[in-house]
Amino acid sequence: MLAQNHRDFNNLIEPLEEKMIRSIGRILSNPSDADDALQDTLLKIWKRLSGIIAHANPEALVLRICANSAYDVLRKRTRDKKHIPLDGTSVKISDPEPPAIEKIADQETRKEILEAIGRLNRKHAEVVIMRFVQGLSFSAIAQAQGCREVTARKYLERARTKLRQRLMHLAPFI
Repeated sequence: MLAQNHRDFNNLIEPLEEKMIRSIGRILSNPSDADDALQDTLLKIWKRLSGIIAHANPEALVLRICANSAYDVLRKRTRDKKHIPLDGTSVKISDPEPPAIEKIADQETRKEILEAIGRLNRKHAEVVIMRFVQGLSFSAIAQAQGCREVTARKYLERARTKLRQRLMHLAPFI
């Protein structure tokens, strides 16, 4: 049984590995965080292997798990930055190598966009990631979400409206 699970796991992951890495890497710019998210994704897939294999579109489900794991790491990182020590002083974490000045604006914009996506409700955020980051079709998104294609399109439309409102000040850049 365990040997069969290993074969099923490898058969599922091997063709998707590059897509999984790219998907997580597009959300998390830090390679260490991306590695953590990938390991978390692999563990989740292993634990739910039979259900994933039986899913109508296992690839879309795996990529959804990737996006969720990446966002979990992103949320954890945001929570950790807000941490205030017991003595009341704030902790400021600085990068050992600050990025070049021309990259700062792009990184800040990207961070702001990702945070805005993270503030969307879960279904809307997942659809945005699946469509724009992972490049999935609406039919694949609908299968992964367990809804009709028209519903997936409506989720994306609502998410884009909310993002447009929240990111209006970035209009020249997005």
